Amino acid sequence: MFNIILVSKHLRAPKKINLSNQRTAAVFAASVLFTTLLVFSLGFAANSVVGSVQVSQLQKQVTEQNKQIAELQADNQRDMNAMALRLAELQAQANRLNALGIRLTRDSKLNGGEFDFNRAPGAGGGEQAEDVSAADLEKNLKQLQAEFETSSQQLSVLESMLFEQELELKSQPTTRPTDSYVTSDFGYRMHPVLGGRAHHNGIDFEADIGDPVRSAGNGLIKFAGWKAGFGNVVEIDHQNGYVTLYAHNSAFVVKEGDIVRAGQVVAKAGSTGRSTGPHVHFEVLKEGRPVNPRAFLDKTRG
Repeated sequence: MFNIILVSKHLRAPKKINLSNQRTAAVFAASVLFTTLLVFSLGFAANSVVGSVQVSQLQKQVTEQNKQIAELQADNQRDMNAMALRLAELQAQANRLNALGIRLTRDSKLNGGEFDFNRAPGAGGGEQAEDVSAADLEKNLKQLQAEFETSSQQLSVLESMLFEQELELKSQPTTRPTDSYVTSDFGYRMHPVLGGRAHHNGIDFEADIGDPVRSAGNGLIKFAGWKAGFGNVVEIDHQNGYVTLYAHNSAFVVKEGDIVRAGQVVAKAGSTGRSTGPHVHFEVLKEGRPVNPRAFLDKTRG
């Protein structure tokens, strides 16, 4: 026989349960087992709910961290792209400055070895280097870009000045009208046709009929026609106060209003006008007054 005594504050006296009956004992045992399992299940369910909440929170934190990492990566990529763009702009400016420097070196007739823009200048130092921060790199890039822009502006001004100087030089009558030698110089001489002493306002070059007569500089054909004493004459206005005259020609190659370059053929040599034989009479006039052409010609043989 198996008895169970129940004690409770709600009972006036302890109550005894007799489990002598096998069926009653089995029911009671089943009830106890069910109650135990129920309590265990409720505890496990409670723990599962708490664990699920914790896992959900962790997953949310991981998702947020991944989002922040992605944003940082995107920011870094944008910074890298911006820096790459800035470097590309600086490279383009450097290429332009190099090309401009090479051209200025050539046009200025400087020593090519002194300014070799295709070779990096030597540099060095014994000091220790430190890591560069992104802020310092950005600052240096901005400073370098400002220096490039300033140098580019200065070189552009210099290029413009050299170009104007080149135009001025090419507009001056510095090119020989023919490659032959001088037969009569500038100044007083005995006139070959009229006799007596007379001032020769130009110089004469030996030539055969039909030899090319070339412009002494860039300019505009001011006159192409007949003049007494000179025969067939070409006059070129070089737009800088200088006018050149080419006389005794046998034929014209240009007409009034044509623009010519230095060395361009403007006429054919001859012996028209007051002349003893074929030759090229060449004059240089400054503000309308004859000056000695030898002061301008880059090559003189006589």
